[in-house]
Amino acid sequence: MDVLMYLFLGALLIPANIFIVKWQKSEQFPLWCSGILLAVLGVGFGFAVGAILVGPGNAGQGGAIMSAFIGLVIVANGLIYVFIGLLMVIGKLFTKKNTPI
Repeated sequence: MDVLMYLFLGALLIPANIFIVKWQKSEQFPLWCSGILLAVLGVGFGFAVGAILVGPGNAGQGGAIMSAFIGLVIVANGLIYVFIGLLMVIGKLFTKKNTPI
């Protein structure tokens, strides 16, 4: 069952991280904004994985714990992007040069 948890995490986080970094480098979407989006959607991903792993007829304690862990990891990943994005925005404010025209 542990392999399922790592497969879900890999299938969700690897493409999400690739797209977030790609969007930030091309300046299409700010890093802090995509971090908020990932943190909010992480809760939904946790519930979706829980619905997949916990069947309607069984108790499914292991699946419930795994889905909660997956949701928490995705939310934590999103919050890390939020903090890094805010630090980058603050850094740009302090390094902006005032050049006369």
